[in-house]
Amino acid sequence: MTITTKATAKVAAVAAGLAMATSMLSLAPLAHAQTPTTPSTCTITMSLTVGSTGAEVICLQAALVAKGYLVMPVGTQMGYFGALTKTAVAKWQAANNIAPAVGYFGPISRAAFTGVAGGTSMVPGCTSTTGYSTTTGQSCATTTTFPAGCTSAVGFSPTTGVSCSSGSTSVAGLTGAGVLANESTLGDVTTDLKEGDSVKNVVGDSFVAKGGDVAIQRVDAVFTIDAGSNSSNLNRYVSDVSVYLDGKKLGSIDPALGTKDGKVWTYRFTGLNGVIKSGMTGNIYVAVTPVSSIGSSEDGTGFTATIPQDGVRAVAADGISDTYVASNVNTTGIQVSSATSATLTASENSSNPKASQVAVSESDAAREDVTLLAFDLKAKNTDVTINDLPVQLGTSDALGDVISSVKLYRDSKLVTTKSVGTGSFGTTTFSNINQKIAKDETAHFTLKVNLKGEDSNSNYSDGTTVVASTTRYGWDVEDATGASVSPSAGVSGNSQTLTASGIAVTLGTPKATVATAGYSGGLDIATVEIPFTVKAGDNAVWIGGTATNIGTGNAVSGSNNGVAFATTTGLSSGKTSMPTGSVVGDPTYGDSSLDANSNFYVGPNTSRTFTLNMPVSAVSGATAGVGNAVQVAIKGINYSTTNTMSTTYYTSNLSSFQTPIFYVAKH
Repeated sequence: MTITTKATAKVAAVAAGLAMATSMLSLAPLAHAQTPTTPSTCTITMSLTVGSTGAEVICLQAALVAKGYLVMPVGTQMGYFGALTKTAVAKWQAANNIAPAVGYFGPISRAAFTGVAGGTSMVPGCTSTTGYSTTTGQSCATTTTFPAGCTSAVGFSPTTGVSCSSGSTSVAGLTGAGVLANESTLGDVTTDLKEGDSVKNVVGDSFVAKGGDVAIQRVDAVFTIDAGSNSSNLNRYVSDVSVYLDGKKLGSIDPALGTKDGKVWTYRFTGLNGVIKSGMTGNIYVAVTPVSSIGSSEDGTGFTATIPQDGVRAVAADGISDTYVASNVNTTGIQVSSATSATLTASENSSNPKASQVAVSESDAAREDVTLLAFDLKAKNTDVTINDLPVQLGTSDALGDVISSVKLYRDSKLVTTKSVGTGSFGTTTFSNINQKIAKDETAHFTLKVNLKGEDSNSNYSDGTTVVASTTRYGWDVEDATGASVSPSAGVSGNSQTLTASGIAVTLGTPKATVATAGYSGGLDIATVEIPFTVKAGDNAVWIGGTATNIGTGNAVSGSNNGVAFATTTGLSSGKTSMPTGSVVGDPTYGDSSLDANSNFYVGPNTSRTFTLNMPVSAVSGATAGVGNAVQVAIKGINYSTTNTMSTTYYTSNLSSFQTPIFYVAKH
């Protein structure tokens, strides 16, 4: 194996002399210390141990000196493998996970030696440059460069004093100050895995590189097993966990080597080397390989795969590293089963409502058919027939006071209607529904309720919550052979807050239109629009007609802030300007103007659409030619039941009330 280091003619001569007459070496100190350098290239072809001499010993010693493992005593000539060299080799072996770390430089050490003299380190968990690390999952071909004297990114160099974290994982050819934008969950993943299957993608996320190339450094993956009494060890279900970028395998980890917390397994793929070029979309997938034979007690057990919040770290050419994935990216209902048994995969449908407010009233028909839960059921291997389908309903009041009836729909067709119990929590079972799902078919189900109004009899108080879910238990499902089948997982809805004196808000389509400056020194200006519709309950409400930039922290408080907005955290701070915006009410509503207190009126049981507008521009202090990333989000909507604003804000489902990331630049 060949390594390249610094060279001098003096050392070349020394090495040549040593190769010809090693018998002349002795342990006696010389009058002057040797300069710790090596020939420009050297190859270690033999095992080295105490007593070894020659040019290859010089090569090894110079590399160990450069990395800070070995300090040659003043006046001591290189070329003899003694006790000091043995100790230095042992330290290097321990730092590079080479066992046993006893100072014998044998075949394993020679294979891992590539790059040591040049200030680089073999990936921890690797003994050669092929395959993947058994501890981090990264490619063993990755070269991590540390400052002279450092063996990791921890601490400071004993030779230069610089921070060891100032090294970098080499990713050639990056340009620009790129960031990852336009995050989108990838849906083409597999949930029904069979024993002996090849590699299958189970969760994925995509990004667009904006403003320059972006290199993926780290990806986290979390697996949660819905094991019940079955095994909670992921390696009973899959034999490998891997991460891919655009079909290229970046890393792989033995599932038994993850971090385990009960039924939750966490895997961190680090030191990755995958690049998303500027303007291109990169698709990141976490994949698994099912075991060759699933145990009978694990057959059909469900689990969830997640790329967690901040689960992707990436770096641009300017050296700035950041984390991405705004929220958890989940795939639920994954299971590994035998090749013949039927399975029923349950998963959340994309239309499952987010946590929000529901404006209700005694007379309002809109409180009928309120969606609490949307889920999918997919049959594999054979057809299945659902006879009984249970759902759980919960409320902060009493079910009988809040819900008059609950309905199950398949697609848009009503399957059946049921009444509810009297407690605050209970199971409603839709019995004898005879819903057949063909092999490989996905059926879409929706749970809706008719709500009772907040009438004068005070059935329930303003602010009462209601939620729905399913579990794996209590179903009556059979496959084509008559065998019983259980769904792979439960599906949870989100809490809905019922209010007659509040509002419900739905989002329109946010957009940002960038006007590019066409001259040197000019500043791009973007026009931002975020439309939203407000629905009042039994009582009229007023919406604050002002728009306030609440800036850092994004916490809304006080009154008269109207629609509170801000940029999302960390985007181009100090490089863009965002003046206070304005709120425009739908002129077709009737009274489209602001009242005397600068508020908009929304009548009882009616809806009104508004638009938050503002300009966003680059600033003169920005770097010329570099696109600055911006994303504007609504953080709160100030409302009141009088035309004098109180401190009440609507904030319950605003996570999606934001523009896509856009870019403005100084030219």
